[in-house]
Amino acid sequence: MKTGKITHIDPDGQWNGLQKYKVTFADGLQYTFFAKGKFKRNIGDEISYEVSNEEYKNAKLLMDQKPSSFTGNKDTLIVRQTCIKAAAEFHAQSSVTPDEILETAQLMFNWITNE
Repeated sequence: MKTGKITHIDPDGQWNGLQKYKVTFADGLQYTFFAKGKFKRNIGDEISYEVSNEEYKNAKLLMDQKPSSFTGNKDTLIVRQTCIKAAAEFHAQSSVTPDEILETAQLMFNWITNE
């Protein structure tokens, strides 16, 4: 298993019904990845991958990772989710906007984390 930060993604045609992408990493290494449709990661993402064929520079994305849109550790995500649920329940009997619910959730999160 290798890890690397993506610096460039180039579509590189198709092979056997799959899309090919040449992915360049911060360390200068470049590998070809195959995907059904769009490549599942973005420039700037840190990914784990496995080289499936060193001669042809083919690699396989290890899919047990969450996309980069999930930031923070598991405990932080659980606390944030709990705060949103509590804020929604707090405002259930009043007429408020989703932004007001999020503001309340942020207040709760800040109180819990002492921020």
